[in-house]
Amino acid sequence: MQRDLIKYTLLFFTPLIIGLIALELISRNLTNEFKVKQNSIALHQEDIETIVTGSSQMKRSINPEWIDSYTLNLSSSGQHHDTDFKLLKELVPQFKNLKTVVLEVSYSHFELPHNGYNFWKNPLYLYYYKANLFDHTPYLKDRMLFLTSPPKFIINIKQNFYLKNPEFDVNEFGYLINGYAGMFKKLNYDESKIKKVKEIDINHVSNDIIFNKNTSYFYEMLDYLSERNLNIIVCNVPMYKTYLEIRNPVILKRRDSILKVVSETYPSVHFLNKEEDSITFEAEDFVNHSHLNPKGAKKFTEKLNKIIQQLD
Repeated sequence: MQRDLIKYTLLFFTPLIIGLIALELISRNLTNEFKVKQNSIALHQEDIETIVTGSSQMKRSINPEWIDSYTLNLSSSGQHHDTDFKLLKELVPQFKNLKTVVLEVSYSHFELPHNGYNFWKNPLYLYYYKANLFDHTPYLKDRMLFLTSPPKFIINIKQNFYLKNPEFDVNEFGYLINGYAGMFKKLNYDESKIKKVKEIDINHVSNDIIFNKNTSYFYEMLDYLSERNLNIIVCNVPMYKTYLEIRNPVILKRRDSILKVVSETYPSVHFLNKEEDSITFEAEDFVNHSHLNPKGAKKFTEKLNKIIQQLD
């Protein structure tokens, strides 16, 4: 009886295990932004002079193609300061010619919880960048890409092998150069239609506990980078004007108060604040209310490049 149970258990689980291994191997060979950046690190480790960190807003807003010094944009969707800092501590020592680090401080950056040690992208950073962001020696499951987000990888597998997704076109820096798809394009960049949109992804809730923790952590980041004599650029990327109108003034005031302290305390910090620039950046420059498209990114990146040039 026991032998039969073991046999049937093996018969049941063996195909599942084989299937999982196959999906993992396929996932490791997919073309994605992480793989492109992995290649950049491998081929240009001695050339990297600028690192960009941050969330999807920075990922969308900064195309290294338009920066004169070789730039690695490590920003990623949902990425917060704690992940940025851990990535920097893992990677900065590898880049001997690094001069500048670009950080994001968005409208609500100090009011949102950090990613934490269980951030679902940690296995991606481990595999592609060889950066261990866990609080322990990685387990087997920590090294599995497919298990981080099976739905996302299944979509990616379909796009790579079946659909031949025409919208995934990244340059040598991992920037999505045809990333125009989104709400504003669907509305044909019609400002009257955009103004009527009610659902805008924005945080309205301030949180004293999170604010105090996040600001303290941000100072630690600045101390770390300043001690290594690196130039620091703090960015606020452009937001569309209807987003600007609905910001919580308490959150905004608290964010700006921290930036004022930083400007007075850290001489190595420089600022690129274009959050409220609704003259240079028009509807045609946005994917949605809080993300630039490649056209807008070219404008913003060129402004960033000017600051980097002045620091060299």
